[in-house]
Amino acid sequence: MRLKLLGILTAVATCVGLVAATGSPAAADTASRSSSRGLGYTQVVVDPAVYQLIASAGITPSPVSPAVAFPYRGTLAARFPITGVAAPATVTHAGGLTLAAGADTITLTDFTIELARLTVSGNVSGSIGTVGRADLFTLGLSHRPWLGLLSLRLTATAADALNATFGVSAFSAGDIFGYATVVPRLGRHHGGWHHGDRHLSGLTR
Repeated sequence: MRLKLLGILTAVATCVGLVAATGSPAAADTASRSSSRGLGYTQVVVDPAVYQLIASAGITPSPVSPAVAFPYRGTLAARFPITGVAAPATVTHAGGLTLAAGADTITLTDFTIELARLTVSGNVSGSIGTVGRADLFTLGLSHRPWLGLLSLRLTATAADALNATFGVSAFSAGDIFGYATVVPRLGRHHGGWHHGDRHLSGLTR
């Protein structure tokens, strides 16, 4: 577990290094497509096989503001603004994602990454009712870094909620749903690092 956590922290530190190196016009254009103000964002890319599965089932994903979504490498990417970073290794977000097929919907919002537990939680609501906050994904190192540095695997709670909502049995605990990359906004404010940047830097050293 310690080695796995170290690897994930290294992946997050790599994100910080990538952002610190983005000084080109192309990088600025990429940042402008997301929530470039505040503390940054986390990008989640749906696994291409999962995207094909939900599309073939007539399930349509859409972002919940202030999140944004756009086509990405044959699948869908969404960016969720970071609202806070705090010890122990916790990153909170605004916005979310809705999956809908006719009147059947499930909405996942206000994601919280907890590196100490290697989980991502969120508020769950929809046609199955209001579930409240639940663990949705477990974090791991990605084997497809061009889609994201961290893998997101469904928890039993998330898989059961998806199956119950859409009347399918296609989702199982442990299945990869997508890939995530944490992209903090680095910069100075009033003579010091932004509050979130300072905490994140401390977590990844």
